[in-house]
Amino acid sequence: MSYEDKILFFVSKKIISKNQQFKNSHKGESCYLIGNGSSIKYYDLKQFDNKVAIGCNGLFLHSDFSKINVRYYYTGHPFMYYPFWRNSYTKKIEKNTLGSIYKKKIRQNSNLILFTSLSNYFGLNGKNKFYFHHFGNKFNTFDNSKLDANFSSVADAISGMLGLAIFMGFEKITLIGCDYAFFPKSIGHFFDYGRFPDRYDKKPNNEKIYREAQKYAEIQVVTPHEDYKGHILPHISYEEFTGKVIDYKENYEIVSEDDLSLLSMVNFPYLIYPKIRPN
Repeated sequence: MSYEDKILFFVSKKIISKNQQFKNSHKGESCYLIGNGSSIKYYDLKQFDNKVAIGCNGLFLHSDFSKINVRYYYTGHPFMYYPFWRNSYTKKIEKNTLGSIYKKKIRQNSNLILFTSLSNYFGLNGKNKFYFHHFGNKFNTFDNSKLDANFSSVADAISGMLGLAIFMGFEKITLIGCDYAFFPKSIGHFFDYGRFPDRYDKKPNNEKIYREAQKYAEIQVVTPHEDYKGHILPHISYEEFTGKVIDYKENYEIVSEDDLSLLSMVNFPYLIYPKIRPN
């Protein structure tokens, strides 16, 4: 840990230590981790209401969000909740439209226990808000990725949600809408318009994270059908898991027009309406 990170850890220790209350709080239980992948457009989310769920990023835009048991929520973007930010795609300082959308949804879902980057402490605070930071540590194992110390499993939302679930002691984890966890990779988000071509990358995403996570919990990923296989993790099709057939819905059928309009103003490579996808 660098000298600067040691200072940051010292001054924020009281904030980070509040996360101790979640250690093994769900020991031995099962949960869902729900991502934002386009496969969700094929699913009836209400079929996943029977277990505690951890959601992330834009999931609260889904019209059925209130009908599933999302108790915990993860947003790992640093400096996400300030009026201006450096856009991770354009690399420019811009008005933070996405952050304002997230803030609105967080206010509407005040029962959520939110975990977010320590960098957001002065942009979003209050009841049910908890903070994490890696303090310069790279991920090695989940033994060295502690929510109440150096939380290093922050490469992306799936890494972060797995880190939360393992810290909380969940021993059976089912991934939903985590489309980079199967082969071929299903591209896009549930709030994007249309269907996108799959990618046949030979190298899986998050291989180290998944293999390490399997040492702590039984993990599987739900796929739309048997043409998709788990790349590292075992898979189960939606129909086999739920007993229901898939039913594709377009983004405007599962996200309100108001939210789609707001998303269209975010300077990210989303495809909200039928048009050419930005580079």
